[in-house]
Amino acid sequence: MNLTGNRIFVTIVYTSGELLVETFRGEYRDLKCLIQDRLYSEEFGQCGGMGKCGTCLVEISGLTGEAASLKRNEATTLDRLASCRPEVRLACQVPVDSSLSNLFVKILSDH
Repeated sequence: MNLTGNRIFVTIVYTSGELLVETFRGEYRDLKCLIQDRLYSEEFGQCGGMGKCGTCLVEISGLTGEAASLKRNEATTLDRLASCRPEVRLACQVPVDSSLSNLFVKILSDH
């Protein structure tokens, strides 16, 4: 399998700075897993990707395709957290695909 054509570059912005991450489609199930693996402890995304806890809040502008639509419990959780801005998402519900390429992902709550 040739992965060079599937490379994805995304910049993660957090309290202490920025991290440019290179990954590829299929390396991570979702953005939460990528952030947890490359940057944060297990406390980021405490519900394990169910879209219920809200501990993986991120801000992303410019998402397209499948990644732009709300998944599973995400809409309910975002409503509960009083976040009606369309660029605020749960990282556990955002797939790692080419729509993330060259975007900035800002972590809204550092753990």
